[in-house]
Amino acid sequence: MLTPHRLLLLLILAVAAAVRLVALETVPLGLHGDEAITGLDMRRALRDGYLGPYLYPSALGQPAGPVYLSALLHVWLPPTTATLRAAMALLGVATVALTYLAGRAMFSRVVGLAAAALLATLPWHLHLSRTAFMVNAWPCVAMAAVWLLFRARRAPGRRRLRREALVGLVAGLGVYTYNAYPLTLPLLAVPFAYDLLRPPPGVTRRTVAVGSALAAAAALVAALPLLEYARTHEEYFWHQEEVGVFHTAAWREADWSARAGLLAGRGVEWGRGLLLGGRGDDGDGLGAHGFPLLDPLLRLLLPAGLLLAARRWREPAAGVLIAAGLIFPWGALLTVEDGLFRRTFALAPFLCILAALPIARLMRSSADWRRGGRRTVLLVLAALLTLGAARNTYRYFVPLQDSEQMRYVFPYEIDAAARFIAGLPPGARVHWFSDRWPAHYETLRWYAPHADVVERSPPFGGPADADGTPPLVLDGGAPAVVMLLGRYRAMADAWQDAVPGGTWHAGRRDGEVLFRAYVLPPSI
Repeated sequence: MLTPHRLLLLLILAVAAAVRLVALETVPLGLHGDEAITGLDMRRALRDGYLGPYLYPSALGQPAGPVYLSALLHVWLPPTTATLRAAMALLGVATVALTYLAGRAMFSRVVGLAAAALLATLPWHLHLSRTAFMVNAWPCVAMAAVWLLFRARRAPGRRRLRREALVGLVAGLGVYTYNAYPLTLPLLAVPFAYDLLRPPPGVTRRTVAVGSALAAAAALVAALPLLEYARTHEEYFWHQEEVGVFHTAAWREADWSARAGLLAGRGVEWGRGLLLGGRGDDGDGLGAHGFPLLDPLLRLLLPAGLLLAARRWREPAAGVLIAAGLIFPWGALLTVEDGLFRRTFALAPFLCILAALPIARLMRSSADWRRGGRRTVLLVLAALLTLGAARNTYRYFVPLQDSEQMRYVFPYEIDAAARFIAGLPPGARVHWFSDRWPAHYETLRWYAPHADVVERSPPFGGPADADGTPPLVLDGGAPAVVMLLGRYRAMADAWQDAVPGGTWHAGRRDGEVLFRAYVLPPSI
């Protein structure tokens, strides 16, 4: 039966799906290199089958789980940018649904609905859900594990133990989602610790201990292939060494006071991006000036939610939310440079559950009011959530896409050039000139995997005359194509004078020239 509660849930999920799946081909603007890496690995999985539990050197090394999901989707769908991003967008929609289930199991149906509504258009989650970054799998699995855990706590006898084993299995599979996923594991241990200290009614400490052991054993079994890989492949740790603060010269050469300052500064940097914007991340475009990751409604609700959780700290559900706020920020604090918002991404749904607590409290309080007062509360809440969703959606699709940060991070120029090259006749040799992207850049390899592209850009090892300019000479290939991007577009007239007889093509977006391509017939 389609009750009002279920109807609201379906509406929230429909909104979450719509804002994540529409216009994926062009929003964000161009295919990011890390997104293209996902596609290249997916293509390898379709061709070769099993690639192992960990992919190296892809993106400095990352777990392989989301690649197999993407490959499964591409068994039936063509390998376009839209379908590549859609695989991760579907995980984003699933995360919204699982956030509802987790919020409901932890607190109430109202908390679940409000948390799902807040997450559906949360700028942080909306943006990363519309990219092919594999980090989207992390909060999805984290919410699944939390939901199953609190569902298991309500089950009697042996059913509880079976469900706790399932929790461990899902928790262990999470290691295949993202490098920062291990931050989730101590969070999942919090309810077990609560129950060991004070067992729920009708449950003995022995039952809790056995359930904890079953969950830990199942998690270990599920994670064993990746653990074995880490034991036998030293490159598994190279990613952590590349981004970890402990491996930087600034950390090694500092005393403990200075190290505390480094961590505090990183915390301020992360918090500024979440609350204010202005800490633009060149890795994924998040935190651009004027575009904080958390919207105004969530920022308004969070202090009240934190206060309510603190007052209920003796409850395992509140303990999990508090622990999430204490644990996940370390994904940013213990790392350097860009990527700090991705490394804390699993915090997003927990913040939405936390922000849903004051909404549920207001709903309970209004139950004792006169009918008109309760209706007014419902209308105001519905209006706030609807206006917030509309605001977030508009700001994401219009002003954010036109921001300097997004235009820089998502390379629409090479995206357009790569699509042009993919449409060239077989056998064409492309002479590549770019001051930003090398000829082997992943976006180009994704769109045109069989293209014959020759590196002619001096910044990336191409030939150069004494003054640093590339020579106007073709090195064979028929037909030949000269692809000019960035500052090399100014060489168009010189190329036409040096090698006449070709045809010019240009890629444009809103009046901006993205590239110029000089196509020469085979006889030249």
